[in-house]
Amino acid sequence: MSSAATLMRLSAGRPQPAKDGVGVIRARILGTPTWMMYRADDREWARRRAEGLGAILALDLLDTLMDLPAGLPVPLPALTSPARRRLRQAAPGVVSISCGAVTRQIVPPVTPLLAVVRTRSWRDGLASASRFACYCPRIALVPPLGSDAAEALALAREYGIGLAVSASASAGVLLDPEPVTDWEPTPAWWWLCEDIYRQAAGDR
Repeated sequence: MSSAATLMRLSAGRPQPAKDGVGVIRARILGTPTWMMYRADDREWARRRAEGLGAILALDLLDTLMDLPAGLPVPLPALTSPARRRLRQAAPGVVSISCGAVTRQIVPPVTPLLAVVRTRSWRDGLASASRFACYCPRIALVPPLGSDAAEALALAREYGIGLAVSASASAGVLLDPEPVTDWEPTPAWWWLCEDIYRQAAGDR
């Protein structure tokens, strides 16, 4: 979906339920009020509902889980003692442990696709949108630019941040966001996915 189409959905002021696996929520993420577009893993959502499993926000546990391949058993002796302890204490549905091996069942429930941060000034917008630099493309939605429009566009382009202006009920994209080319899964990225899921699923 294009940035312009996304902004039209967001400017309507209503969260969008997931459709074809893609949803939009208005949430507070990384301490920032944000419109977040995400792709849901429908199978994982259904599995978590069946297991009664909510969001996993313990960063040390997510760090341990990232070292385990999903669905493949790993001998417990291959893990450190703290890692084994964390896995044994994890909620049902996170891992299964049997025959001296642990198997990761859980996977990230969503993939963040686009963060839209709406602020009253373009400088604040670029600063807030920068918090998502390691995770997904981002757009700053700001009031109409004045005489410093050239500076705003230059800085946004330098940082790879999309820039759009809002006027009443409409929004216009001046600069599309750049893709995150150096992305890699990290515990912090997984934590972000879990926080989006927590708010999208109403698991507050």
